[in-house]
Amino acid sequence: MSASPEAVSGKIIVHVRMKAKEGRADELEQALLKVKASVESDAEPAGITFRVARFQDEILIFEEYESAAALGPHSSTEAFKELQKVGAECRAGDPVCLFYQEASGSTSKVPASKL
Repeated sequence: MSASPEAVSGKIIVHVRMKAKEGRADELEQALLKVKASVESDAEPAGITFRVARFQDEILIFEEYESAAALGPHSSTEAFKELQKVGAECRAGDPVCLFYQEASGSTSKVPASKL
């Protein structure tokens, strides 16, 4: 685990944890779902997955990219820029963002039966 993506080589896993201000989690979730749509589109070809989980005001994000280099184009998308604005208004404190290298032997292929 690293607090910086530069320390990770190869496929990168990003884990983000944040808390929404009371009554603002729905707005934050909607902005995150727009980022998810961007990552899963042709706009971000190096994006593999973007998952959002929520319980009340606690939000977890699990992202996967081909490499740390993909984070630059990801953070320049309109969806990400909008998330930054919404997040500044809706988050309670700063998010905790950690970067991981995928364990060797892991695979991110989704079985055809799950598609």
